[in-house]
Amino acid sequence: MSDIPRASSLPHEKHVLVAGAGVAGPLVCYWLKQAGYLPMLIEKSPFLRQGGHAVDIRGIAVQIAKKMSIYEEICCQRTQIATTRYVDTEGKTLMEQSGEAAGFRQGEEVEIVRGDLIAIIMSTIKDVPRYFQQSITAIRNNDDSVEVDFNDGKKGRFGLLIGCDGLHSSIRKRVFTEDEVQLNNLGFYISVFNHPNYLQLRQSEIIFKRYHKLVHVSSDKDADRARTGFLFRSKKTLTDKRNIAAQKQFLREHFQHAGWETDTLLEYMDKATELYFDSISQIKMPYWTKGRVALVGDAGYCASPLSGQGTSLALVGAYILAGELKAAAGNHAIAFERYNSLMRPFVEANQDFGAFISQTYLVDDAETDSKQVDENRMIMEKLQAASGAMCLPEYEDMCRALTS
Repeated sequence: MSDIPRASSLPHEKHVLVAGAGVAGPLVCYWLKQAGYLPMLIEKSPFLRQGGHAVDIRGIAVQIAKKMSIYEEICCQRTQIATTRYVDTEGKTLMEQSGEAAGFRQGEEVEIVRGDLIAIIMSTIKDVPRYFQQSITAIRNNDDSVEVDFNDGKKGRFGLLIGCDGLHSSIRKRVFTEDEVQLNNLGFYISVFNHPNYLQLRQSEIIFKRYHKLVHVSSDKDADRARTGFLFRSKKTLTDKRNIAAQKQFLREHFQHAGWETDTLLEYMDKATELYFDSISQIKMPYWTKGRVALVGDAGYCASPLSGQGTSLALVGAYILAGELKAAAGNHAIAFERYNSLMRPFVEANQDFGAFISQTYLVDDAETDSKQVDENRMIMEKLQAASGAMCLPEYEDMCRALTS
C-alpha cells in the first residue's frame, strides 16, 4: 500500500478524510462518493476486524441498505439462529421461541455478524484509498480546510474531516470541548468472546438471566465454534477498561458461581485470544459538527448496545450527511446544519429507547413464561417506534448516480 499523499499534492476542497473503518466509516465513504467527493479512509488498527457480535439492520435503515444494493448480500450472510432457549440455573428450559422473535426482528429486518457487514460495505468502496495503522495526532480546524498530523509524522489537508471512530472517539475529544459532550454510563457492562462449541449448539442460542446478569451463548454457521456474551449491571466502576487482565477479573467477580454454565464459560474466557469488553454508555451532544469536522455513528450519538440501533444509526447518519452535502452543492455549513436538524429526532428516539432498556432490563430476578412474553412485547413495541422515528429524505441527484 502506498504512503498517504503529501498535503501539498491534493486539492483539498473535495477531498474528505474519514477516520475509522468500523461500520460508519466505510458507509460514509460510500455515500460521499455518490455525492461527488473523494474520501480517504484511515484506521488505527493494522487490519479490518473480523467476526464480532451480531448487529441488526432495522426500520428505515433497511431502505438505505437497499439503496446501496447490499441488502440481498446481507440477507445471504445473515445469522441463521433458528431457536432461542431461556434456561434456569440448572439448565432447565423456561421458554423457547424463534431466533427472529427473540431478536425483536420483523419483516425485512435482518441480523448479521458485524465483521461480515463491514466486509460487504468495504466491497463497495474498493477504489477508495485506505490506510491502516494510521491515526490523527493533531487537528487544525480552519475556515477553508482541515489540517491534520498523522501518527507517522505526515501531514494532510482536506476539505472535511468525518470522525467515525466509535464511542471512545479521538476525533471528538480533539475537536469538541468537555462542555459539548455528555458521556452517560448506563450502569451496564458487556463482554463478548468466542470459544469451542462444547454445548453442541446447532444454529441456536441459550439465554440465562439471574441477579442482574445475562449470559448469551450461540453457535451459528460454524458448528465447531460458539460465541458468549456477558451483559450485567454493576455499581462498581472498572477504571482501567483497556487492561485485559483487569477486564477478566472484573467478569470473574460478577459471574463466578452465578449458575448454569457460568464457571465453565469463565474458563473459556480466560483462554480467549480476543475479548471485547466495554461499559454500556451513551454519547449526547447538542450538535455533531464543528467547523469542517462532523461525527457519524457512535462517535457522535452512541445509543448504547442496549438499543440495538447502533448500526441503523450509522446507516442513516452516513446517508443524510452525504445527501445534505450534495443538496447544498458543497456548502458544508448549510449541509452540517441540516444534518444536525434532520438527525436529531431519530437520534433522540433511539437514545431514549436505550435509556428505557437500561432502566427496565435485568432489574427483576423472577422469571416466568408470562413475564418474559410481556417484557418482549413491550420491548418490541418501543423498538419498532424508535427504528422508524423519522421520514427518510430522498436525495434524487445522489441516488441517480447509483444507476448512471
